Amino acid sequence: MRKGLVLNLVSNVVFFVAGYIIHYFLGNTMPAASYGIVGTIMTVLDFEYMFLSNGARQSLAKEISMRRFDVGDVIRKSLLFQLLLILVFFCINFFGAPLFSAILNDPSLAIYFRIAAFLVPANGLFVLLLGISDGIQRFSTSALLSTIYPIAKLSVIPLIIFFFQKDPVAGMEIGYLLALLFSIALGCVFLFRYRKELKSVSTKVIPFRTIAHNTLSFSIFFIMVSLVLSIDTLIVKSVVEPASMAGYYTGAVNFGKLSYYLMTAFFTVILPVVAKAIGQNDVHGAVKQVKQFILLVLAFILPIPVVISASSASLLVSFYHPAYAIAGTTLSFLSLSSFFMGMTVMLNMVHTSFSSNRFSDVLSICSLVIVIPIFILAAKFGGITHIALASMICTGITMVISYLMLARKTGNVITRNAILAIGANAVLWIVVKLLFHFFDIQGLGIMALIYAVIYGVFISVMLVTHVVVIPKDLLKAIRKRGGHRNSEEVH
Repeated sequence: MRKGLVLNLVSNVVFFVAGYIIHYFLGNTMPAASYGIVGTIMTVLDFEYMFLSNGARQSLAKEISMRRFDVGDVIRKSLLFQLLLILVFFCINFFGAPLFSAILNDPSLAIYFRIAAFLVPANGLFVLLLGISDGIQRFSTSALLSTIYPIAKLSVIPLIIFFFQKDPVAGMEIGYLLALLFSIALGCVFLFRYRKELKSVSTKVIPFRTIAHNTLSFSIFFIMVSLVLSIDTLIVKSVVEPASMAGYYTGAVNFGKLSYYLMTAFFTVILPVVAKAIGQNDVHGAVKQVKQFILLVLAFILPIPVVISASSASLLVSFYHPAYAIAGTTLSFLSLSSFFMGMTVMLNMVHTSFSSNRFSDVLSICSLVIVIPIFILAAKFGGITHIALASMICTGITMVISYLMLARKTGNVITRNAILAIGANAVLWIVVKLLFHFFDIQGLGIMALIYAVIYGVFISVMLVTHVVVIPKDLLKAIRKRGGHRNSEEVH
């Protein structure tokens, strides 16, 4: 489990590094208004990806882990239902392209939505392979596939330079499609290699309605997540003037979502691990795992959005150019908002393992009804800063509600060390804010160095004060490996 978690974190880091390389290239070679078009297209794709990806992947991982039904039957019916969803979104993108262009007040968007339609089936099939790997606890395999995909996406840059100089958005979409097709082919090879692990212990057939319910329940929940994380960009594009504000907001969103995507490594592991423990009637072990996951998130992930929030303006200026400083406060709010949403998702994944999806369904519906009008009003009367603030408040409330509902099932899962980690992060925000207030720090190189030092010092404090303790079995493995290497050097 720990190895899978670490590898998934690494894959997410690679995902972001590759993404930032692409956005650095696009953001520095295109006008802000054109970069806003890129942000709009990617926002719609993110929305559809989260609907297709998380529903099928989490449902597959849960059912395969629990081994309640015939695994082959689960996979076949999941594939069938996923194909139905893919067909719906393909038609929406391809045939609804003119409508999207009219709603978003930009006729040039139509062709890009039609190209994006072909990304939908590729992504939908790719995530099924990830869900199967998660279900058989092959987290290293899903991590490897998730690492190769973003690296393959870097093909966007040579495509744009040599073939799509006049239309970089189309080059970006085609590059992403090629990367997905390559990753799918590799995933099929891995699936064939581990086919023996898909043997069932049960011959019970899973009803198709169960597949549909599980997938849609996870999907509806992730629609809410996607709306909070993505629809604000569309609202800014259609409501806020001038058009360049959409580009500045896109720049803030790119960094604001960092903590959420890092936390997807925990989503990937926590659901099948806890579901397996519950399936074995080991409730105590499941609760213990949940406490460990929460502490790890607070100690290792939370410092990242905290530092970004406290140094937001300098980060945007260093990565893009001085005009992006206008989105500094926006990024401060968005970085924390994304972390709150990540915690909301993780808590709901755990709650789903202990209970039904009913609470997540209710939370999703209520959020869909409330969040969109709040975002529209905030953008119309307060611009990009106010819509980011509204996002942070909404995600904070959903996080608290989710925790209270989980606590009713499991009891308190916030340990004393977790509280200490929260306090340490609050102190960290103040220290970093003062540092960047009194010193004019700019430049990607110096920013990266300062971030690395700050994060290293913070993690060291967490370890030295025993807020986070490295497991003894992991320490023994490290020492054993180190001793083995030393003996090789002596000989």
